[in-house]
Amino acid sequence: MDIKVLKVAKDTNINALSDAILEQVINNGACHIDSIGVSASYTLVKSLISVTDDLVSKGYQFSVRPYYVTVKVDGENDAQNVKTAIRWTLVAKHR
Repeated sequence: MDIKVLKVAKDTNINALSDAILEQVINNGACHIDSIGVSASYTLVKSLISVTDDLVSKGYQFSVRPYYVTVKVDGENDAQNVKTAIRWTLVAKHR
């Protein structure tokens, strides 16, 4: 299974992100979401709250797992362009 990775910025629209996560999880069963920085992580957590409420109301069981990943910024691989992100993996299945 190829799980799509969504990237969150501090100015990401919370509702648009929630819709994108929900679509990926319902269609594919799972989704990765990356955030770098406090503001982006806060935006992501607010979206995850909304998504998990929607999943429960639609009869889904789910698990959410955060962990650290190293990501390349701007496609470069030198030390200045490598950051640590928090990746949340959301896996859901219909009951």
